[in-house]
Order: sequence, then C-alpha cells, then structure tokens
Amino acid sequence: MRHYFVINPKSFVQLEDLKRFLLSVENCFSAGNRAEYKVYISRCPRDAVAAVHRYTASVRDGETVRIYAVGGDGILFDCLNGMAEFENAELASVPYGNANDFVNALGVENFEIFRDIKRLSRAPSVPVDLIRCGSRFALVNCSIGAESQAVMRMNGIMKATSKDRYMRRFIPALYKIGAITGIINGSILPKRYTVKIDGADKSGEYINMNIANTAFNGGGNIPNPYAAPNDGELDIVFLNRISPFRTLSIMPEYTRGRFEKYPRIFTHLRFREMSCRSETPMTVILDGELFMTSEITFKVLPDAVKVAVPEGLGFVDVTERIRRKARGSDS
Repeated sequence: MRHYFVINPKSFVQLEDLKRFLLSVENCFSAGNRAEYKVYISRCPRDAVAAVHRYTASVRDGETVRIYAVGGDGILFDCLNGMAEFENAELASVPYGNANDFVNALGVENFEIFRDIKRLSRAPSVPVDLIRCGSRFALVNCSIGAESQAVMRMNGIMKATSKDRYMRRFIPALYKIGAITGIINGSILPKRYTVKIDGADKSGEYINMNIANTAFNGGGNIPNPYAAPNDGELDIVFLNRISPFRTLSIMPEYTRGRFEKYPRIFTHLRFREMSCRSETPMTVILDGELFMTSEITFKVLPDAVKVAVPEGLGFVDVTERIRRKARGSDS
C-alpha cells in the first residue's frame, strides 16, 4: 500500500504543530514499515484535487493508495474529488481543521485516534456512500438556502480572525450567528425552486434544503439526524416558507436535530436522486465549500468510496441521544 498525505497548512496555526505532525508521519513509516509515503502541501482551495488525481493515477493497477486528508472538511472534499473514481484508492480523514464533520459522525471523542498516524495507517477500510453533485462529489452534506448563507457569513468571520487558533471551538455558534444575521437583514428569504425527487415533483418555496449523507454538519450541528453514510440513500430536510421571526425561533431546535417537533414547518424525505433548479443563482454548500449555480443534481452512489476507520469505531446513531435530550436527560 502507498500512503499520500495531503495537508492544509492553514489547519496548523503554529508552524511547530505542523512540524510535529510531519515528524509523526516520518516516524510511522521509518520504524520497520517500508510502505511508500509522500506528502503534498496544499496551497489554496481546489489545488489538491489535481495533485491527488495525478498521484492516484500513477499508482499501478492492483496496488492500493491511501489518501490522507490532513485538515478539515475542505481538504477532505479536495482529496475526495481527486480520487473518487479510482477503485484502488482509499480515503483517510486526519481531523485538524475548523470543521471535521465526517469524523464527528464517527465520534467527536475519537479525534485523537484519527490523529494517530500509526493506527490510522493500519486501520481497515469500510465502504461509504457518496453524493454525486453534478460533476463533483461530496461525503458529508449539501445545502441550498439559509445554511449556505450562514456558512458564507461564518467564513467571513473566520477569515477576519484566522490568526486566532481558538476560534475553531466556536464554529457551531458562528454558524448560528451567520444564520441569524442573514435572517434579520433580509439576505435569507424564501425562494421558489423546481425540485424533483426520485421522479416526484416537490417544487415549492423553501427557506432551506439540507441534503445529507451523515448527521453532522456546520461544525457539529445535527440538523439531519437520520442520515447515515452506509444505507444507500440520502436524506433531505426542507424548511418551508415561514416568517423571519418564526425561523429564528425554531432554529435552535433544528440545529439539534428536532425538526420532527414542527411537522408543518419541516418536511423530511429519503431519496436516491434529486434535481433542483432556480430562476436566479443559488448558493450551494458541498461539504462546507461554496458554489454558485442555477441548476444542480444530487445522486447517491452506494458504497462508492473506501474510508479508513480504526477497529472498534463506527458511525454514531444520534437519534436516540436526541430523544433522551428531549426528555431532559443529561446524556
């Protein structure tokens, strides 16, 4: 097996932290492990896509290459889109970014396990579903509407405070602040969409559409709690047209996964294929990355990518935890 480490250097606020990580990689493969490894430092968003594609294509048939996305969901998105169509490629997430929602789905308490390169390099791989979004791929979550506007605003705050290494702790709060300010100033409004889900017409006016492959997004929020990356389907939660004040009032419950308390406001569906079109450009989030388009399709690709998961770990079922919290439990 070959090992290819793709690093977002901005995920390491201190240069010494990056040096320590690189040393841990060197120590892993120099201590009796002769497997080949290489390191690539990403220079900017999307830069790593071509690099991963070139390296994976260079590996001979029959040899496995494990791609390590070192950083957050952004570098994970780049690595995925560089290697998704290669059958001999596996993906590993090493969570050092501001948002690591894919690893959240495997347990927030397990971050240090995924940072243990020796353990991660020896971990088995499991098949995971992908979301095909037009010509791109996503692993975690896609959204159109209020959430994309919230992420745009959150990114602005993060950029302005990029030198503060502790800001990543406040990602969920900043995400909510972005949504609140957008609703108050009128930039987040209901919009008419032409939507088809598995051939059925679901067109209407919506404030937000959340399409999920895992339960977590937005730095640890769980708006789509039934989504699982190994069930061969995608989940969508529509936020129907309501007043700005009502949107603000239900937002905390929505981000905690309690949309079912409001059956007239939210609609939940499971599907395999969806198309969405708008007369005006839509801001779309794919695994935290922003894109503009007037038309997009989403399709689940079951078991389309292999992901390294250390033994003993699995995807978290958050639904029972939500129910316990709703009943007033501490757990």
